[in-house]
Amino acid sequence: MLHTAGFNRPLIGLLAALVAMHGAGALADEAPPAREYLDQRTGATITVVTQPLVFAYARPELAANVRDYATLAAARVNRSGKLTYVLIAYFWSTVDPRLREEPLPAPEPLLLQADDRRIQLSTHGQRSHEAGIGVAVDAPPGSNATPRVYSTDLATLRFISEARQLTLIVDTERSTLTFGLWEDRRPALKGLVRHLSGAD
Repeated sequence: MLHTAGFNRPLIGLLAALVAMHGAGALADEAPPAREYLDQRTGATITVVTQPLVFAYARPELAANVRDYATLAAARVNRSGKLTYVLIAYFWSTVDPRLREEPLPAPEPLLLQADDRRIQLSTHGQRSHEAGIGVAVDAPPGSNATPRVYSTDLATLRFISEARQLTLIVDTERSTLTFGLWEDRRPALKGLVRHLSGAD
């Protein structure tokens, strides 16, 4: 047992505060609100969410326990002070391509249902490089999915992060598919929104 009778109490208080600050710093280092990097192909500075949202649509008619997935990663693109906000989407699947009768969707526009609000997202005909994203962001592992970059704004990202229910509505040549939220990473999106709003 440590006896503190002979110790300087103000010094003990200072040491305790330093330990607490170090612990808080370590936690902050473990969970940063965003990742930021310079895109070497476009010259833009990209600030992106640490964990993307992942949506899924089950395909039991093709095989057991297989799904189509959609990954959405929110980001800000800074090109010489011009700021734009985007959602980087990948559509990928665990379905054997030989079983598919139609290709993976590439919706334009993409509809995101957030609570009672239906948000229409468009690429405006831009390829990812033209939108400032030259290096793949959060590409699904083991997939060669092409990124699609949908324009948005900070207020919409904030609304999405605070929505209670999220689904993606995807139109294909044959039907309309509803992708449910598979991996709920809205806390990461909230962290990004706070960071981009200057609240950190």
